[in-house]
Amino acid sequence: MPAPVATDDQLIHTFVTRWETSGSAERANYTMFLTELCDLLHVPRPNPSRPDDRDNDFVFERSVPMDDGDGNITIGRIDLYKRGCFVLEAKQGSTVQTGANLFDLDSADRPRARRGRPSAGPSTGTWR
Repeated sequence: MPAPVATDDQLIHTFVTRWETSGSAERANYTMFLTELCDLLHVPRPNPSRPDDRDNDFVFERSVPMDDGDGNITIGRIDLYKRGCFVLEAKQGSTVQTGANLFDLDSADRPRARRGRPSAGPSTGTWR
């Protein structure tokens, strides 16, 4: 007897359960998260990157030349790029919310406590 096939609802539940407690740095998880999301949505996964960016029409970490306005060019990276469709920059959440997670669509309505790097005060040099 063949193994039972999971329904889309079961696959969505499994995906949400797997990722809802994710809280590590964005680099640690975003490629795996987005690859699994492609599978869940039944769309093709990004392609392997190639040496010539003209061939990189749907890839992770696509290089992008950036001009600072003074003629200096640096190379940046786009987390996920699909030519003619979108660019995606993965960002790990910067707020702390009780019970909030990646899939909590109502979280924007709750008060937030900010977290992140402290900044130096303008005249005292103290951290605030």
